[in-house]
Amino acid sequence: MPPEEKAEIMSQKAFKKVLFWGFSSLIFVLIFLALLSSIWWYLLIQLKSIQGIVDGLESSPQNEAFKELKQEIDGVNQKLQYFNQLQRQETEYSFYVEKLTELTTQDIKFKRIWIDGNKFVLEGTAITRQALLSFKDALGDSPYFKNLDTPLSNFLKQNNIDFSFAFELKTQ
Repeated sequence: MPPEEKAEIMSQKAFKKVLFWGFSSLIFVLIFLALLSSIWWYLLIQLKSIQGIVDGLESSPQNEAFKELKQEIDGVNQKLQYFNQLQRQETEYSFYVEKLTELTTQDIKFKRIWIDGNKFVLEGTAITRQALLSFKDALGDSPYFKNLDTPLSNFLKQNNIDFSFAFELKTQ
């Protein structure tokens, strides 16, 4: 065979190979796209089905009851958080009253105690001026009280003295 015909036949074989592999690749791509589209349709149908179930559950009376219950629980939780915050800010006045009574003797009697935040106002009666002075010094030296205000009128009488002290609490 002449070399031109051989070249022609070889080029036709190469063309047929390219055509075969191109067609095979096209079929492979089409099969792959068909699989992808079927998976996409399947997932779309599943998504719509799940969305329908979710919509049904959201509109059910039980879900409404659960939503109301959740709102109530959230409200109670907010109130508890507020209560806990107030409780952390609360001063234990009983501790300070106990420390105050530890400083007193039998000669000192309390009539009234006013508490306003960290400020105490104490009114009472002392049998003697010396007992009142001792109590005043004990209050001034105490690590629990500060800024003791003692009017001079408390010390004018010798016996049966009505007194009034104002002071602040030292935070623990």
